[in-house]
Amino acid sequence: MVETSGDGVADDINIAWPLQFGGEPSDITPNGFKDRHSNMSTELRVADTLLGSPGDMEQLNRRVLRVGAAAALFSVALYLAVGLFTGEATYFAQAAGPGLVTLLIWAQIKTQRENAVVTLLFAGVTVVATYFFFGAEPTLIPAALGVVIIASISILFVESHNLLVTAAIAAVLIGIPFIWGEPLADAAALGAIMAVSFAVVSSIFFSVRNAATALNRRFQVIFEYSPMAAVEADFSGAIEFVGTEFSGRSDRIRGFLGAYPDVVRSAASHVRVVRTNQAANELLEIGPTDDLVISGPHLSDGWLLAVTEILIALVEGRDVVQLELPLQDGEGEKIWLSLRAVNVSTGDKPDGILCALADVTHLKVKEGAMSELIRAKDEFVASISHELRTPLTAVVGLTSEIASGGFAGPERDELIGLVASQAQEMSHIIDDLLVSARVGMGTVAVVFDTVDLNAELSAAVGGVGADLLEIPSTLPPAVGDGPRIRQILRNLLTNLERYGGSSRRVLGGVEGERVWLEVRDDGEGVAGDEAARIFEPYASAHSGVAGSVGLGLSVSRQLAELMGGSLAYRRDGEESVFRLELVLARESLLV
Repeated sequence: MVETSGDGVADDINIAWPLQFGGEPSDITPNGFKDRHSNMSTELRVADTLLGSPGDMEQLNRRVLRVGAAAALFSVALYLAVGLFTGEATYFAQAAGPGLVTLLIWAQIKTQRENAVVTLLFAGVTVVATYFFFGAEPTLIPAALGVVIIASISILFVESHNLLVTAAIAAVLIGIPFIWGEPLADAAALGAIMAVSFAVVSSIFFSVRNAATALNRRFQVIFEYSPMAAVEADFSGAIEFVGTEFSGRSDRIRGFLGAYPDVVRSAASHVRVVRTNQAANELLEIGPTDDLVISGPHLSDGWLLAVTEILIALVEGRDVVQLELPLQDGEGEKIWLSLRAVNVSTGDKPDGILCALADVTHLKVKEGAMSELIRAKDEFVASISHELRTPLTAVVGLTSEIASGGFAGPERDELIGLVASQAQEMSHIIDDLLVSARVGMGTVAVVFDTVDLNAELSAAVGGVGADLLEIPSTLPPAVGDGPRIRQILRNLLTNLERYGGSSRRVLGGVEGERVWLEVRDDGEGVAGDEAARIFEPYASAHSGVAGSVGLGLSVSRQLAELMGGSLAYRRDGEESVFRLELVLARESLLV
């Protein structure tokens, strides 16, 4: 378990969750489950206390001290009131005892060294000594009752040898009346009553503690070995600090904390982390015995959001907060944690906030990718509408002119040729759409045959009307589907015409059992971070690089791979290079 740390300011922010321990960033690698499991018996021995962890025991110390402070102040007020009413100076003297106890508790709270055992021992000795020196008959019973109550409360902090400790305390109680100088018979009777009362009260405390221990042991095991990362924190100090800065209505706390983030940062330094489980240690990359300190002045925006929302919920009276936190890991990469905070306090003050954490970075990445895909498809629809509208408008307009009869002879033939070319452009767009859809369904038909690459390249160059400075004179035949190879070449040449530089050429050759074609130009090319995306579907919708509707390069690579080949992009000096490789035909291998 992680011991509770005092308030502090850290120098930096730890990875995954903006927390820090011990004042310096840790490089401790968390122990694995096997190492953690080996400490199981030790942890369960700790759980044999009333609450079960150092953090829980600290809370118990705090509560006992605060109740003790209230009781001591009440005793001081009572003694002073009785002294004023009766005029007896001894009552004023007896008020000094609980007054000293109050001062001791106040000093422990201020120095954050709260120890209920020391306070109880001091209080018991003070009561005995005060009555010994200043006691009177009317205050005998209150003094005896006070000693019994103090002794009974101390039983809560006994962790072993319960019967032996109980017997020892009972023996001390029997002897106290004799120390006070009471007559032997009265002292014996009062001592017996004090011992029996203590035995009855302590047995009740033992029973309550054992029941609480049994329940807490189950909680400890579930908490510690839960696969969900969990952190328990005490926000009481933070709420008290916010109360000193804000006195308005609870429904206005959100606006106040939003306007004054420095208040949240200061309040965060008062948050005490009580414990973390093994899953949280691994997620936050901390050791199981390291102190965990919230770094108030150095809060990241994500952790600032978490503290703000928890404080708002506590002030407004809500018990559950759920949100996602954008953070950075130790390498500066953005990650996301899902946080669900539940108020598990047993009193009016929020002394127990249980936070469950989960790394949802992978879900955020998928969500972002899905949003990007939806956006790309929306832009794709707009793009394809534009691409189809251009040739379709030409076809409709030209056919209307032809139908009007206003043209004849060569002019009519020229218009018909323009209609045919625009219709062919529409056909190419539709071909790409069909291939893309069929590849996704696994229904693309590829016929393997010996293909004359020279003929297919010439047809593609003529269809696109590409102006090339260089073209291969002869190419060996390849294995593949002729129309599909022509579609690949047409897309590459269309891409060249739209985005290429002034020096455009096509090279070809043979390497081993592969025949290759390279489409080269001296244009600006593709930036390094975009190069990996140009073969994705709809890439042109957001990069302006690929074919007419963002499917040309994607479809071309898919077709090449279906025919056993490949299509890749690289930058070679001042030239952009698209390289198509296909399987060399067998008859070429025999030559």
